[in-house]
This record gives sequence, C-alpha cells and structure tokens, in this order.
Amino acid sequence: MAERMGGKECMAILRKVGISRDEFSKMMGIKRSTMRTCVHGNRISYKMERKLRELNGEKVVEEEIAEVDAMIEEAKKPKVVVKEEAGVARMAKVYAIPQNKFLRLIEFRDGTHGKVRCKPGKYYIGDQIRVRGEDRGLWEIV
Repeated sequence: MAERMGGKECMAILRKVGISRDEFSKMMGIKRSTMRTCVHGNRISYKMERKLRELNGEKVVEEEIAEVDAMIEEAKKPKVVVKEEAGVARMAKVYAIPQNKFLRLIEFRDGTHGKVRCKPGKYYIGDQIRVRGEDRGLWEIV
C-alpha cells in the first residue's frame, strides 16, 4: 500500500500549481473549513490525493514542454564562432579586480583566463582590453 499524502505535501503541490486551499475545496466540492481541517490534520482523502497528483503531473508536464521548447529555440539559433587570429594581439574582458591594484583578471572569448598588469584605476570590470604575449601567466597590454 502506498504512503498517504500529508498536509505539507498537499500545500506544497497547491503552491506549486498556484491554487489556494479555498479554490481546491470548491473543485472537490467540500467546505473551506473541512479542507483546512483535512490539510492541518494530515487527513487527505484518496479522492483529494488523486486530484492533487493529477494537478502536480499536469504542472510537471507543462514545465517539461516549456523546457523542450526553449531547447528547440536555442538549437534553431545560428551559432556564431569567433576565431581569433593566431597573431600577436588578443581581445580580453576584465572580469575581476584583485586586491593588488596593479593587476586585472581577464577572460578571453574562448573562455580561458589570465592576468594583466596595468596602472591603478585604469581598467574596470567589463572593459575590453587588447593584450599580447603571455610571460609566466602575465599578459601585456597592447
């Protein structure tokens, strides 16, 4: 025999679906006070439990459909591949300023990271910098 649903599970499903206790009691054809007593006393009837599981299942299916639609839309978008030339200079974006005010942490378009030395107060988070030549993990501003 399966475990009975408790009041906390019932309320969690109702919140997830977006239905109040009063609305659910009207759907089930019972009084509001009876619904409140059932929820707080952990006496959810089999009929109510079946309806809650049905509502929860519909919500899960809707979420899965929305998730699949989002993945399809993402797959339809043309992919833009940015190739950086193997030359001297590369573009990077400042993503952090460490405690050392002469350093900036940078991220390249391909997702790799590095450090660059600069004057204090020169570059801020989000700034694009052109850098070249890595020397022991430290890049140089062009």
